[in-house]
Amino acid sequence: MTDLIKDFRKTFLKIHKNFEKNNIVKKNFDFNKISFDISKDYNRGHISTNAIFIYLNFTDLNKDKISKTLYNELIKLKNIDRVEIAGAGFINIFFKKKYLISELKKAYQLKDNFGSSKLGANKSINIEFISANPTGPLHVAHSRGAVFGDVLSNIYEKIGYKIVREYYVNDSGKQIEILGESLFIRYKELITKKKIEIKKDFYPGEYLITIANKIFSQDGNKWIFFDINKRKLFFKKYATNEILKIIKKDCKNLGIIFDNFVSEKEIIKKKYIDSVFNKLKSEYLLYEGILEKPMGIDDSDWEPRKQLLFKSTKFGDDVDRPFLKSDNNWTYFANDAAYHYNKIKRGFSKLINIWGSDHIGYIKRMKSIVKVLSNNKIDLKINICQLVHLKKDNKPFKMSKRSGNFITINEVINEVGSDCLRFFMLYRKNDTQMDFDLKKVIERTNDNPIFYIQYAFARSSSILRNSKIIFNKTNFDKINNFDNLIRFISAYEWKIIIKILTWPNIVETCALKEEPHKIIYYLEELSTMFHSFWNKGKDDKSLRFIDSSNIDKTIIKLYWIISMQIVFKSAFKLLGIKPIDKM
Repeated sequence: MTDLIKDFRKTFLKIHKNFEKNNIVKKNFDFNKISFDISKDYNRGHISTNAIFIYLNFTDLNKDKISKTLYNELIKLKNIDRVEIAGAGFINIFFKKKYLISELKKAYQLKDNFGSSKLGANKSINIEFISANPTGPLHVAHSRGAVFGDVLSNIYEKIGYKIVREYYVNDSGKQIEILGESLFIRYKELITKKKIEIKKDFYPGEYLITIANKIFSQDGNKWIFFDINKRKLFFKKYATNEILKIIKKDCKNLGIIFDNFVSEKEIIKKKYIDSVFNKLKSEYLLYEGILEKPMGIDDSDWEPRKQLLFKSTKFGDDVDRPFLKSDNNWTYFANDAAYHYNKIKRGFSKLINIWGSDHIGYIKRMKSIVKVLSNNKIDLKINICQLVHLKKDNKPFKMSKRSGNFITINEVINEVGSDCLRFFMLYRKNDTQMDFDLKKVIERTNDNPIFYIQYAFARSSSILRNSKIIFNKTNFDKINNFDNLIRFISAYEWKIIIKILTWPNIVETCALKEEPHKIIYYLEELSTMFHSFWNKGKDDKSLRFIDSSNIDKTIIKLYWIISMQIVFKSAFKLLGIKPIDKM
């Protein structure tokens, strides 16, 4: 494993411990307060740290003295070329070129494992995402959470965690009853050959006609005369199963394969709710009461009469939450609590939920219940994905409404492809709203970030193809004289090499901060640097990638290009998009 930030941090920690030992720094100091960052401007170092600024609050030394003491310790390190003290208390670190090349060599040798780590130590994380009601195909609003959850899972796996991708199937409750009746209406239309008006709250999508045709072809008009209770049971079960097949196909088309589909019906059947109820009751966290009507949100669990309430305010929630209705039916929240209790019993070290923005009001109550049910041992992290506004030529875009009142994921994939959809669903931070313009995302111009990034990979691939024609016997695995090749690396190339070496830190940061969009920002920056160097070679022959008269000069350039491609391929794999080596 090679990681400039992590390796330097470990070295700095040794210095810090000596400071504590010699009473230079007070022993109650939290080392994690010191930041170590890759410099955006490499004229100000390769790595910068705010150590002096932080130390000033935990030492009796003045700024000049602590700065000089740190400088003297750092400059002695074998891999450091120079140290600069800047600003209010920042230290800029410049590494020796030999060290940077040795790290590049490690990256090259690691191949696909460059950026991987064992940070997770096989700890297990349950990541629940999409979990749309099985009442119709997935629509474009689901795509953002779908891609976010899948890529976040990929990144966590890259750093050693065991991930379970999970879809919670809400196959119980009123909406499933309505779904079954909506399907029966479509079935009845086939038999009577008459159009039946769809009720306001029913599902109007034509996908139900396709499902109804399946039933009619296998059973004829059998269900018209059947016992009503058995008929209702059959139609809601059949509808749920068929739509779940559609959802799984939608996910596969988007490049997502779930490990688990957990049924709400099964959670209810196995009576997890009883265990939850008993625990809350034994800890005196339930009471009878009447809540005021929620302001601004539609909370289906609320009712204007006495019901059993959970003391979620005790754990940071705004109000207590309905748990058992006055008619002795469990609330939606109670069933969700049972599902999360099921997760806890499966032994995950962390739970992550990816929700749409319409679920913001449920965050505190779910965090509260998980705290109670896990005895405060398991962390529940909830990430909200904001709305996506679909456009074409910068105007609101509406496709066919074959599916009812929404645009399906498959309609969008057919327009732009799954790679474009996945890429742009991550192009903005998940908690900000975004526009998705169907025309702009497939333009082959440098203003289109996915084209710009893929073009960098394709260009670098063309260099490697052309180099084989001239240097077809070069074995990069057996290059030993790197010290002699360093002189052929230009100042701008060092910037690219340092950017390549920051990849492990990017992966780890994206996982721990749960911000997969930063991978795209990193790829944009790396692509910009590569394209800029390519353009420099047009005006300055000495900067061109292939020099047939100087094999050593060419080899070192090809070496970092191959290493850069390792990073590109690794990033593409995490994003779930295909690399394109010819454009």
